[in-house]
Amino acid sequence: MASSLAVFAVATGAAVPAVATAAPAGASVVTSSEVRTKAAAVVGLTVTPELLRIEERDFVYEIYRAARLRGEIAREVQFAALDAYNGGWTSLFLTTGIYEAHQRDLDREALYQARRAERQPSATLLGFELTTILLAYDDKNFVFALWERAASGSFVKAGAGKAFAGTPAEQKDFIARGIFVEHQRDVDAAKEAAEKEAAEKKLRDARVKAAAVVGMDPALAAQLTDEYFVQQIWSRDLAPRDSEVWNRAFHSRTPEQWRAFIDTGIFEAAAKDKVDGIKVRAAAVVGIDAGYARYLQEGPLVREIWTRSRPGSQVQAAAYRALQSESPARWRVFLETEIFVAEAADRS
Repeated sequence: MASSLAVFAVATGAAVPAVATAAPAGASVVTSSEVRTKAAAVVGLTVTPELLRIEERDFVYEIYRAARLRGEIAREVQFAALDAYNGGWTSLFLTTGIYEAHQRDLDREALYQARRAERQPSATLLGFELTTILLAYDDKNFVFALWERAASGSFVKAGAGKAFAGTPAEQKDFIARGIFVEHQRDVDAAKEAAEKEAAEKKLRDARVKAAAVVGMDPALAAQLTDEYFVQQIWSRDLAPRDSEVWNRAFHSRTPEQWRAFIDTGIFEAAAKDKVDGIKVRAAAVVGIDAGYARYLQEGPLVREIWTRSRPGSQVQAAAYRALQSESPARWRVFLETEIFVAEAADRS
């Protein structure tokens, strides 16, 4: 005990005895054993015969030490014991002061318990620990703590700022309810933003895919609006003016038409242009006009080629075989390859 008292004296500047000694025979202990025993029970201090015989001031110091071991829940008892030790009111402390201090500790813990129940959900929501310091704050200062920890630009931060400037009732309501309402607004806004970004990405990806048909720079396609994307195709002649792609792009004039062209129309048009190219090249073998060749379906075009080809030629024979098959697949093969093989044979 001597070393403990010495440390206490250095730390606090209080005058303490070098050694806690039993009171000399015949000396006044001041407070009775019963008073000391009851006071010691407040901080869970085990009373021994030796403790009952030491000087009253030293006994108060032992209560102080026991209170320190109990920590925050005996804070008021700690302060009161230290003040009594230094201020010379140890008898009053043991008879009444310790109980008043203990009641303040109980009242504070009850208040903290109620505040913890009220504040823990909001602290958990923002992901921070609800410390004793935060429990000691009144509602207004706790709302400020919420404001400090809320994300910049969030509805929660704006709501906390408004509540901080409001009435005590509004501050309490924000802690218990308002913060969750504002948080849901943040969640909804984030969801809406994510959905909007996903939709915009889908549109960008569709333009990039469509851009490949006409060789447009994909980075440019991603940046353009639907309107300007379609406009680029026909105004910059990214497709031949006599092509189906150019024609459909030119005649797309509304947002719905632009979107339909980008999603499907350009690919349908490109497919038609591919078939038209096959028909035009095949028709040229027998001198059929390109515009007329585009107009004709593949079956009628094969018939027209058969009609116009030189009698007895390999081209005429190949056209006849294709016609006789009555197969669209055979017509396509004839127009793509067989007519040119036959033409080469006629020239040899």
